[in-house]
Amino acid sequence: MDSDSAKTRFLTAIGHDMRQPLHALLLYLSALERRVHDAEARDVLSKADRAAQSLASMIEGLIQLARLDAGKVEPDLERVSLKALFDDVLASAPHAAADQTELYVHSDPVLLQTIMQQLVANAAAHGGGAAHLSAEEKNGAVEIKVRDDGPGIAPEDHDRIFAEFVRLEGGANGGLGLGLSIASKLAALMSHKIEVRSALGEGATFIVRAKRA
Repeated sequence: MDSDSAKTRFLTAIGHDMRQPLHALLLYLSALERRVHDAEARDVLSKADRAAQSLASMIEGLIQLARLDAGKVEPDLERVSLKALFDDVLASAPHAAADQTELYVHSDPVLLQTIMQQLVANAAAHGGGAAHLSAEEKNGAVEIKVRDDGPGIAPEDHDRIFAEFVRLEGGANGGLGLGLSIASKLAALMSHKIEVRSALGEGATFIVRAKRA
């Protein structure tokens, strides 16, 4: 327990200490981009901005993981429209697609959206660049699915991918291996179930099972 507490304090301190200077860096890059007209220089700036955005995402992941491990995230469960949820997720993921649905679940809308965004981002990074969202009622619950057409995941790795700092060999570069861990912890916090169905060469489908509202 002492090591877990120390890890949480370390992640929190690192995250907060790095957030402010990184935010300033992003502002400086944005201001500089407006003043640069040379095509080659703008390309370099664009790459620098993407690298900084990626670093910012990693830091936010560390902070979120620390808050979860410290027990500082409390769900506020209510009736959540999956249609509205899908619309919100697609707004920040233009390459994703979703089926129409009229289903509702009993969940925390903010935390559930975070889970879905993590799964969609995982599909973009490791699953072929696109994700397809859908939902169906099954055995009194609702299965919310994120499917990709990527390289797939070997059965022996299905549980391991939800652990912290795990990145499969041969996967895309970048990231700390926190997205699926955060999604799993948030799902457990709301008594949702999360699993993956996949095989090598067959893509992957991540399923979040929630109570129907």
